[in-house]
Amino acid sequence: MPAFASIESTSIPLGRPAAPVGVFRYLPGVVGNYEYLSNIRVLTIQYREGADAGVARFRYVFDWADPPTDPGSFQDALSVDSNLPGVVANDDRLVVLTFDPDGNPECLFDGFAQVPELGLAPDREMVTFVAFGVAIREWDTPIGGALMRDADDPTTVSDSETDLITQFNPGGLPNATPDGADAVDDSGNTYPTFLDPLVIREPDARRAWTLPMAVRYLCYRHNPDQTYVINPDSSLLDALLDSREPDSGSGLLPDDPSTYQSEPLLVPDYPATGKAWPAVVRDLLEPNGFGMAFRLDTDSGGNPTTSLDIFRRQDGSASTYKDLFLQPRGSVLDPGQTNLAEAQLARDFSGVANAFTVESELVRYEASFILAPGFPISAGDAVGYSALAAFDKNSPDFSRTNHDMYRLYVFDETGEGHWNWKSGTISTEVPPLDDLLGSQDGPSAGYVKRRRIPIGELFSLDPNQKPLKARLSISTDYNGSQPGLWDGTGTWQPVGGGFELLKDRLGIWINVPNPNSWNIQASKVSGMPYPAGVVKGVEDQANKGANHFTLRLTCVIEGDHILSATADRRPSSPISYTVLRRVDARDRYAKHVVAANSEFNSTSDEIVVRDDSVDALAEASARRTANEAGEVAGVITIPRFTQAYQIGDRICSIQGRDLSLRTNAGAPTEEGEVYPAVVGLTWDFDGKQQTLLQLSDQRGQY
Repeated sequence: MPAFASIESTSIPLGRPAAPVGVFRYLPGVVGNYEYLSNIRVLTIQYREGADAGVARFRYVFDWADPPTDPGSFQDALSVDSNLPGVVANDDRLVVLTFDPDGNPECLFDGFAQVPELGLAPDREMVTFVAFGVAIREWDTPIGGALMRDADDPTTVSDSETDLITQFNPGGLPNATPDGADAVDDSGNTYPTFLDPLVIREPDARRAWTLPMAVRYLCYRHNPDQTYVINPDSSLLDALLDSREPDSGSGLLPDDPSTYQSEPLLVPDYPATGKAWPAVVRDLLEPNGFGMAFRLDTDSGGNPTTSLDIFRRQDGSASTYKDLFLQPRGSVLDPGQTNLAEAQLARDFSGVANAFTVESELVRYEASFILAPGFPISAGDAVGYSALAAFDKNSPDFSRTNHDMYRLYVFDETGEGHWNWKSGTISTEVPPLDDLLGSQDGPSAGYVKRRRIPIGELFSLDPNQKPLKARLSISTDYNGSQPGLWDGTGTWQPVGGGFELLKDRLGIWINVPNPNSWNIQASKVSGMPYPAGVVKGVEDQANKGANHFTLRLTCVIEGDHILSATADRRPSSPISYTVLRRVDARDRYAKHVVAANSEFNSTSDEIVVRDDSVDALAEASARRTANEAGEVAGVITIPRFTQAYQIGDRICSIQGRDLSLRTNAGAPTEEGEVYPAVVGLTWDFDGKQQTLLQLSDQRGQY
């Protein structure tokens, strides 16, 4: 554990005259709006970064006046049927005001009263209660069904309420409406809605949800009237919520686009139904180094307004970079140069992660594989009716030992045994996959010998832009390796049925009752090996004089590697070692390849039909930026009430002691500086007034 550096306060009092603070019942729409509650004192007001509405604690000041207008004891304050004007009822809206030197009100808190508590002791009785900021109303109604667009006309902005789950990029499939066809809220902000992720057309109308798209949907769809919280502007979200990869050889300056490459950030597969929209926004922002806070301001009429502010944690305008002040020991006190009474700070590099790999699903390949019998073949298997009956499930002579005989055809990728036509024996030689998955030689082997499960949906599309299904074909003139990758030769007739893909290895199993009368469907194409559509699966293989057939399976298999998406250590890291973190992003990133030997590839080269390397690298870069600097965390105490510091402010140094709080000290001189941020703010009015700042870099989630 890191040690704490204690900074002791000077013996000279640093406090100033207390700021005038009053508690008011807020009555919007009523003349005057505010009703002063003279018998209520605010004890603390606390704000936190994130999906936090803010909370304040209050205390009753009992008054024994006769006739009573305010509570005189705890039973008056806690009675559910009290009608005293000074009693704060559950859900009363309270505003805490202070006043500037000109007498203008400034709102410090705006929220709804709840949770009264009694503290009773022999020498005192106390009633306190808390109030939650007005943003708490955004938790009242969780996200329901998705707002959906008709799949047959996705460019027409006409959306329907549904009870379908609100889920971004389900299973990695894009399901946002097309660009240029966004819905519009009453304030003119635009946002995408949802499409059926399974409907694919040419051109593809579906978009993958990016971070700004999802945040816009959540804000503008689920907070349309902005009664309690003002939404951020859509153009600001689009400009802010991206990944910024520093240019090679230069430092990253967040305000200088010439120093980085901007890339979109994809949203993971995220079901949002049943959650509050601010909580979902937080979940999507935090892993990528973004923060959020509900900001309370005062409008020109003195009324409270709360807005949602979203920011990049390591960016900030000049106004958000601030210092603390503490004169050297022995100096004559100057309150203008000292505002630091106490501090507990830790400079912690133990949690630094300065390199990130975002892991996709394993790269997948569509290819055509030549299968071989996964059973021994004997000429005696086709001698007479009784021999053939042993392979017919409907025959009383069917033998369980023949379960896979003349039914199981395999690629035999692990050498468990296949029939070798040339030697007439079972062979355990493994067919090579080098041409598909890369050479197996050397430390960077392209693949290992393991079972590979066939995936039945291809990457190749039909004329309607729908994925083709895995295809089995049969040939009697193929002379290439069996098993092996298809070499492009042979006359092949598609098999129309009577088989299933194996669930535990690469191959097929013929599932008809009798493999010796396998109906593969007739063909009208001339020159096909089985124009009548019936294959004698036993006789055509067992009889020595028969024209043996070969099966070709076109399907998809997984390789052994993911796509390359690693953001390496940069000089801005304060530690010399590379600390790598891996992010499981298989739900959203993939690489799909149609091999040159796929029967549906008309070229001589492989075709990459999907490659999310750029998007995955963008996420890796964003997570590295959020986690590569050290952390300065702790609590700062300022011995007075001050509004000079807000959530998200960067604390740069302690002036007077020449202590920089910069956390990326190893960065190039031209790189932007990173400082700890204020992630918690507490105003304490109980006794002497003071302001407490919680500092942390709030690293993203790995």
